[in-house]
Amino acid sequence: MYRAVLRVCKKQVLEKSVQSWHQECRVLGLSADSNSKRFTSNTASSPSKSSYESLVERRLFMETAYASSADAKVAAVTTVDGGKNVAIKWDDGSVSRYHSLWLRQSCHCPSCRLPTNQPIVIWKDVDVTVSAAELDGDKVIKVTWSDDKNHTGLFPLPFLKHYSYSDKSLAEINNQRKMIFDSEGQIPEVTYSDVMGSDTGLFQWLNKLDKYGICLVKDVPTQAMTVKKVLERIARIQSTVYGEIFEVMDTPQPINFAFSPVRLELHMDQPMYDSPPGLQFLHCLRFDKEVEGGRNFFVDMFHVAHRFREEYPKEFQDLVRIPANWERVHYDRALPVHMSFQTPHITLNNDGEIVGVRWSPSLVGPLHTKEEDVEPYYRAYKVMEHFLNTFPLQYRLRMQAGDMISFNNRRVLHGRESFNPNEGIRHFQGCYVQIDEFKSQVQVFSNKFGDGKLATRVGNMDMQ
Repeated sequence: MYRAVLRVCKKQVLEKSVQSWHQECRVLGLSADSNSKRFTSNTASSPSKSSYESLVERRLFMETAYASSADAKVAAVTTVDGGKNVAIKWDDGSVSRYHSLWLRQSCHCPSCRLPTNQPIVIWKDVDVTVSAAELDGDKVIKVTWSDDKNHTGLFPLPFLKHYSYSDKSLAEINNQRKMIFDSEGQIPEVTYSDVMGSDTGLFQWLNKLDKYGICLVKDVPTQAMTVKKVLERIARIQSTVYGEIFEVMDTPQPINFAFSPVRLELHMDQPMYDSPPGLQFLHCLRFDKEVEGGRNFFVDMFHVAHRFREEYPKEFQDLVRIPANWERVHYDRALPVHMSFQTPHITLNNDGEIVGVRWSPSLVGPLHTKEEDVEPYYRAYKVMEHFLNTFPLQYRLRMQAGDMISFNNRRVLHGRESFNPNEGIRHFQGCYVQIDEFKSQVQVFSNKFGDGKLATRVGNMDMQ
């Protein structure tokens, strides 16, 4: 009796799963063959169109995303290593090799990719080499798989060129992503009307933030909440334990000493998060001329870290090796906070390049590491602190009502002079945008309005 009921239940569950699968395929414009485990597109293309035009029409390839490699041309294509690799010689003489498994995952045919530009390869069924590879027109490589002669793999040339992982290609990608360090100490500027008035103006702002990590927006209306309106030209607000919008002014019993008149040393905001805030915006609503002090100062921490590595290699390695303890513990507030996160001050990628830096003296908790690392850590910390605070290339700015400073919190540290609140009012509104959403918009606008250059490293510890 029990086994009979179990068989019926299994059958019902399976039937519902299959029905659900077919329903999802219909929504996506696909038909599914449950026997062959293959998908086919229900969106037919004109027989007169080339393979490339068909892929674009069916939304299986998005041209705009690969603007920098749109003109890629092939001189020759061959299978090598018994079909394990396909070698492409480009018209500039360079050669890229693509492994058969890499190609299988990246296939653009309707059986392997959804119109949402997402692959649907079932890896447990994949153990494949390439039987043949050839040009199909002048913009697509066509591949025949060893495990299924009826399955034709399709690969747009701009896609292959963009994702080439030859040594030459990886070096070019790395060069595009490298940060540029300013040597003049002049904060780049844009105007509110340009940012809000057109996508071209927005691209100029994004481009300066991407290139230098900081940009001043001038002539911003001084109405409260305008900062939200401006930043949403890029992305949605990133909420934190301080909410979405925070008021930076002298406050009785502040929950953060930034909301008091004391001096703030150079720091990044909220390093105790796994993903600290990305872009930061501070909009000056009022700054009375009678108030002495209160100037802001900034420094490119990646520039500092690169110089520090050259001059103090041992201390640099200690700050890479020993994890700091980032903490924010505050129970005496409406929403109590107890956050703790361990990670080193400096993060390197597989090639030894700096991809992440954290520095925030007021949020470094008690060191919690091996006993033999305690003294080396504090020695390295002291050397870095002095090096940072005496670094000659700093931006200094006394903001005026209508100024809005925007900067990459993961790259550019900020600080503030103390001021006397009895002399007048200093009132800013601040908020954040998530760093990956900023990077995404930089790439989108570079592809749509620029030359397709890859976004600069943004300090989000992306290993690229």
